[in-house]
Amino acid sequence: MKQLFQAGLILLPLMLLSGCGEPSEADLKAALEHDLKEANAVTTSVMGDSGKIEILSLKKLGCAETGGAWQCTVDIQSRLPLMGDKRQTRQIKVAKADDGWQLVE
Repeated sequence: MKQLFQAGLILLPLMLLSGCGEPSEADLKAALEHDLKEANAVTTSVMGDSGKIEILSLKKLGCAETGGAWQCTVDIQSRLPLMGDKRQTRQIKVAKADDGWQLVE
């Protein structure tokens, strides 16, 4: 019984920390797409569906925790109105919110 209790004391902090990990590629893409909703509402009202900004792919290159948020380097391929497909590597900062990961400044 004592060994089981000791194992629980070791495993409990590990289980609690597992929910505090860095965002996945899917989390980062969802945060970017959420941030684009307002911009897309404006561009599509003027240009129709051809005005939509799309994230075609996102690859996470690395993340570092900074003051309760995560600074991530990502490679993004997007489709922009009038400009076509574009690929860029950039830094984004995200934080965990009640409804998922969100971009922060």
